Amino acid sequence: MMSNLLQELIAEILIRLPVKSVVRFLCVSKEWYALITSSYFIKMHLKFSIETNRDRTLILNEEDFAPASHYLSAVQFSSKYNRFGKTVEIYQPLLNWVISDYCDGLVCLHKGHEKQDVAIWNPLVRKYRRFPSEPIEEPSGFSDVRFSHLAFGHDPRNDDYKVLRVIEFYMEDMIGMEFEVKVCSMRSPSWKKIDEQWPNMVICCWKSVAWNGDVYWLVADRVGQHRKSLLAFDLATEKIRLYGTPVPLENYLSTFLDVLGGLLCCIVHDYMYCDVYLMKKYGVEGSWTQIFKIEKNVLCRNFEYFRTLMFSTNGKKVLLEEHPECGHTNLIWYDIEKKRCYRVKNRSFPYVFKVATCIGSLLLLDGDNVIDPTQKKNKRKRKR
Repeated sequence: MMSNLLQELIAEILIRLPVKSVVRFLCVSKEWYALITSSYFIKMHLKFSIETNRDRTLILNEEDFAPASHYLSAVQFSSKYNRFGKTVEIYQPLLNWVISDYCDGLVCLHKGHEKQDVAIWNPLVRKYRRFPSEPIEEPSGFSDVRFSHLAFGHDPRNDDYKVLRVIEFYMEDMIGMEFEVKVCSMRSPSWKKIDEQWPNMVICCWKSVAWNGDVYWLVADRVGQHRKSLLAFDLATEKIRLYGTPVPLENYLSTFLDVLGGLLCCIVHDYMYCDVYLMKKYGVEGSWTQIFKIEKNVLCRNFEYFRTLMFSTNGKKVLLEEHPECGHTNLIWYDIEKKRCYRVKNRSFPYVFKVATCIGSLLLLDGDNVIDPTQKKNKRKRKR
């Protein structure tokens, strides 16, 4: 009984530690290794990280108008002042792969414009798992004009992490179109074609978001692309639903989707303001709620292109990523109450980058077909 109580006490302590510290304790004993790498402990550690916003880390995918060169991480070291530490270069898992999406501390990477190669990476434990390459099956009678889209999220019903790939095919007149929809998962690492009929609508937002077991895209009618909706794909049932947007989007400059504070977020830009909405109840269109509005002259530079990353610890500020279309990337804290913005000053940030926000997660710490780049590096050194 004392031994069991001691094990439970050790587990309760370790669950509260950041990823870097927990990984160090893997070598304490066989018992500790078995505990830390158990699926139960990894789930509990992730649950505690989500509830406490622990180990909040920015993963910066540096870009210089060329394929990604390398990755950097910056830990939020001051919860009171919302500051980030000096960036540290992360051992690059796969050469020239770029960030597609992220969920629960895992980052989905892809290679190539058509996204035939996909991998899931945990930058905090520095391990990844690569999915089999999946060629595109082009239907007969269609031209070479096609667009590839990836979505990545968690299926809570089956406790699985899945990647959804949607390919849009167009005829030469750009009117006729077809779709190829396939899914691959951590538990079933082989691509499966989805039988559910994909609606004849264009994906008009480059970034998907994952929330409550669904992945979402902003879609529009093919003709004119005026009427816009939210398309939700259920990762468990593989069914599709369409939802209305917070406001009609016909007269707005741009619209982006994100997850903010654990809720689905819709960012709508017009010529003078930017409105940020949250869906307060899962799947309920009437629960869209405007949480704040930003005036154009308040933001530092590029008003039309930014997305939300996360709330500050006290929930009074929101971190924005200013899109690098017009120059270098900026991160901005927007004070919701004071309606002011403050640029994040960090000289170690690269000039142009994309951001993935990660929390403390031990997923991929151990398991089948998981690759540890540092072990491969050490083996090469020993051979020399």
